[in-house]
Parts: sequence; structure tokens; C-alpha cells
Amino acid sequence: MTSDAEVQLFQKYGWPIEEEDFGREDEPAIDGCALLEEVDGGLRGRFVVRPGLAADRRTDFAEWVVSRVDRFLEHGPEPDGWQRRSDGAWQLWVRRVEFPSL
Repeated sequence: MTSDAEVQLFQKYGWPIEEEDFGREDEPAIDGCALLEEVDGGLRGRFVVRPGLAADRRTDFAEWVVSRVDRFLEHGPEPDGWQRRSDGAWQLWVRRVEFPSL
């Protein structure tokens, strides 16, 4: 089942979330990767998650992607620490971190 956030991402930007084994088995906390590329005065995005990622984590990823793309469009790559790749695209790895309770 596709989450509302995933539907919103596709309706707003036309970008689906894909599943791909990106070879980070040594880092199980990494849920996915976000890539943005500036093309012809706009953006093209690609968003991948681990195959079989739990539905709630995939929903969280989709919500995060929508918020980060909106923020990238408004403020550029700096506030969220997007890394420039050698091909000119911008990339963020998505790592789940559990903070201790206060």
C-alpha cells in the first residue's frame, strides 16, 4: 500500500520512490538515499529505499523527502548538508537514529 506522503511526492513532483539494493549491508541504519539534480532551470529527483523496508519506515522516508525537496527549493543545499557528487547531483543518505529519552 502506498502512503499519502508517497502519493504526495509523486503528485507534487512526479517522482516515485524506488527500491534498490545500494550495497550498504554494513550500515543497517541507512534506509535510503535522496538524489537531486539541477536540470534546465528545475530539479530532477531520484529516491531509493532498501528492498523490503518496513511500511512505516518507508512512509517516514517519503514524508522526509517531501520536506527536504521543499526546503532545497527554498533554501538550497546548505541547510540540510546535501553533498555534491562528482556528476553534479546533490545527495543525502537517510540514516535512522534513535535518540535517548530525556
